[in-house]
Amino acid sequence: MKSVKFAFGAILPRMAAVSAALALAFVAVPAQADPTYPNQQIRIFSGLAAGGGADIITRYFASKLQEQSGQTVVVINRPGAGGNFGAAAAAQSKPDGYTLLIAPNVAFAGNAYLYKDVPYDPVKSFDPITTLTSLPFILAIPPANPAKTYAEFIDYVKGKGGKATYAGNTTTATMSIETLMKLAGTSMTRVPYKSLLDTIPDVANGTLDLINGDSTLLVGQAKQGRVKLLVATSKTRSPLLPELPTLHDQGIKDFDIVATFSVYAPAGTPPDIIAKLEGWFNATVRSEETRTFLANVATDPYPGSKELLKKVLAEEKVRYREMMINAKIDPQ
Repeated sequence: MKSVKFAFGAILPRMAAVSAALALAFVAVPAQADPTYPNQQIRIFSGLAAGGGADIITRYFASKLQEQSGQTVVVINRPGAGGNFGAAAAAQSKPDGYTLLIAPNVAFAGNAYLYKDVPYDPVKSFDPITTLTSLPFILAIPPANPAKTYAEFIDYVKGKGGKATYAGNTTTATMSIETLMKLAGTSMTRVPYKSLLDTIPDVANGTLDLINGDSTLLVGQAKQGRVKLLVATSKTRSPLLPELPTLHDQGIKDFDIVATFSVYAPAGTPPDIIAKLEGWFNATVRSEETRTFLANVATDPYPGSKELLKKVLAEEKVRYREMMINAKIDPQ
């Protein structure tokens, strides 16, 4: 009995060791790419509404990916909660290269602090692919508003005693405007909107006092006389909008918000597929056709890599957390 008992006791640790080794081996083996990839339709999720500036950018890159991959590429808009709905849908998809997400940096870096229950982790739920574009955000006001400078607009806001309104349609709009109002020692009333496009009629007729949106949409709206561009939130002037002053030009020295649009895949997507997608997207960004297209919508190309995107995201998370704290914004 002793020998049997001894043998059984000796076997147990060996079995445990073998089981542990097998488990580690299983975990350590990365997902394998399909050598025939892509061989079916590719979906690109967007957390922002159809018809807006983000949608224009997303659909352009989707069309180029379709040309390069030889497969149908469809864009699925899931607007809401500052981009959370679209990002969550992408994060919960199979990591096989057939579901991607194109999103601005703020939807990742800012939402983690602006919302209480974000249904994904901006770092752990995704594999970065590359950066695509960079564009300034613009503060725009009704055409009939008399303000010609940012300082004059702040005087206008103070004169309304907290009753001036702004559109809280995105994380960027809410964070930046709340921060600016705290710096100016005043306040505005936030009015929720689903998309930037939805705000245009109300700012055009003066119902809404301020919007903050991407140049891709607002430049066109300004040309139609529906909004008046006041100031860019970037630190330096965009070469595509050299006449538009920045907040830095008008005395707000430490304020710099730009939108970096990037592409992501669900975490666990095979590295070979990530590399193939990175190559395709960067080839598109660097093309003369893309440069011309983006210039027409007041957007700068921003070719990069998965390493650059990872660095940008880490830096932006720190910056937006500081904005939340400094502006004393409570998570929604």
